[in-house]
Amino acid sequence: MAEFKYRQLFSYYQQLISNGELLPGDKLPSVRVLSKRHDVSISTATKVLSELEKVALIHAKPKSGYFVNGESKFKAHSYGCDVIYKRDLHALPLAQSVQYSFNDESILPLSCTGPSTVLDNETLLNKLHRKVLTQRPYRLKQDNFEAGLPKLRSTLAQHLSCNDFSYDSENILITHGRSDALSLAITSLGLLQKRVAIEAPCSFFINANMAQLQIDTVAIPMQANYADEIALLDKVYQAEPFSAYVFNPNFNDPTGRLLHDQDKKALVAWAQARDVVLIEYDRGELYFSGVRPKSIMHFLTPQDKTPAISIGDFSDTISFSFSLGYMVCHQCIELCLFTKHITVEKPDMASQMMLNEMISSLEYRKLLTRLRKAMWQQYTETLFILQPLEGYVDIPTISGGPCLWLKLPHSKSSEALFKRLIKHNVAIAPGKMFLTNAEFDNYFRVTFALPWQPRMVQGLNILVQETLRFLES
Repeated sequence: MAEFKYRQLFSYYQQLISNGELLPGDKLPSVRVLSKRHDVSISTATKVLSELEKVALIHAKPKSGYFVNGESKFKAHSYGCDVIYKRDLHALPLAQSVQYSFNDESILPLSCTGPSTVLDNETLLNKLHRKVLTQRPYRLKQDNFEAGLPKLRSTLAQHLSCNDFSYDSENILITHGRSDALSLAITSLGLLQKRVAIEAPCSFFINANMAQLQIDTVAIPMQANYADEIALLDKVYQAEPFSAYVFNPNFNDPTGRLLHDQDKKALVAWAQARDVVLIEYDRGELYFSGVRPKSIMHFLTPQDKTPAISIGDFSDTISFSFSLGYMVCHQCIELCLFTKHITVEKPDMASQMMLNEMISSLEYRKLLTRLRKAMWQQYTETLFILQPLEGYVDIPTISGGPCLWLKLPHSKSSEALFKRLIKHNVAIAPGKMFLTNAEFDNYFRVTFALPWQPRMVQGLNILVQETLRFLES
C-alpha cells in the first residue's frame, strides 16, 4: 500500500509540473506538510521528494525547501523554422520498411506504439461480448443511430467530463477509430481542397491520412517556447493562409510533449481570431497518474464560432482489434453528422454496446488504472535499461504516452541506426519517418508499451549495445 501511495503521489506532482500548474521556482510543500496533506507517512513523503529530485523536476535549497526546476529533464526542442510542404511529407521507402516491421514476427517492433498490448484484455472482451449478445445487437431496427448508440454517447460524455467542464453527448459522434474520425473531420469541414497545417513532428497516421486524401499540407515545426510556435503559425498563415491545424497536444506522438493549459488556451484564442479550424488528436487517457490532461474542448465557449474537433479512440487502451473511436464537435455537429450519414458505414452495434457496458460498469476505469500502472512500471524499467546511453543520447522524462523520442548527436542519422538494428531483429522509428526534414534525422522513437516479456528486455539491451557501437563508429 505504501508503494502504491508513493507512486500515486509522485505521479501527481510530476503531472502538476508537466501541466504547468507548478511553475519553475514554485516551492513544494515540506515533508511534514506533504505527509499531512496527503495522509502518507513521513518516509513516503521524503521518498516522493527525493525521486522528483532524481529526475530533475525539483531541487533542494538548504534550509529553504524544494523548488520546481527552471528546466526539467524533459527537454523542449525546436525543430527549425522552415515549414515543410506536401511534397516532403513522407519518405515512402523508409516508412514502408518500418510499417512492414510491425507485422514481421521475427522483429521486435520498438518502432510501434501499442499501449493496449501491455495488458491482455481478451477474457474481458469475450465476457462483454457474450453479455451484449443477450441484448440482441443484430436485430432489425428502424432507428440506425447514425451518431452512435445514444447510451454510449451519454456514457462517454460522463467519462470525459471533469469537475470544471461537462461534455454534451449531443456533440459526440461514434466512429470506427481515429483514421475514420480524421477523414470524416476533413471531409465534413470542406478541407479536401484547402490547405491544412499540421504539427511537426506528428503521428505517422496523420501524415499517412493526409497523403492518402491528397491534402495540400504545410507542417509547422515545434518550438521549445510555445509562444514562438504560435508566432510561427501566424507567420505562415499570413504568408499562405490555411484553413485548419491538426495537432496532438497530449503526449504527442512521437515526441511525448504535453502542452500546458495556458498553451492550449493561447492556441484556441489564436485559431478563433484567425478563423482556423482546430483538429485535435487527444491521447489524454495515457497519462501515468494524477489528473487527466485537458482537451482543447475545455477552453472553447459558445461564443467561439470557428469549428473545432477532438478525436480519440480505444485501440490505445482496449485492443488493436477493438475498432471504435469518437469525435467531439464544436460548432460543426450537424455538418459532421450529415457527412457521416452519407459517406461512412456505422460502427457495429455489438461493439458499441460492449464499450457502453465497459464504461458504465467501471470496468474501463479499472482497466485504465491497470494499464497506467503497467505503463509507468515499464517506462521506469526502460529508463533503467537505457542508462548506459546517458551522456551520449538525450533521453526525456515524460508523464504519459507510450513512447520515448531519443536524440542522437547531430552528425548521426537514425535511419542508419534503423538499418543497423534491423539486422538484429529490432526495429525503431527513425525521425525522418514522421517528416523528411533534416532537423528530425538524428531523432528516433522507441516504445516501452509492448508486452513486457524477456524478448522485450533483450531487444532494449540490443538497442543500447548497438547504439553505443554506432556512436563509436
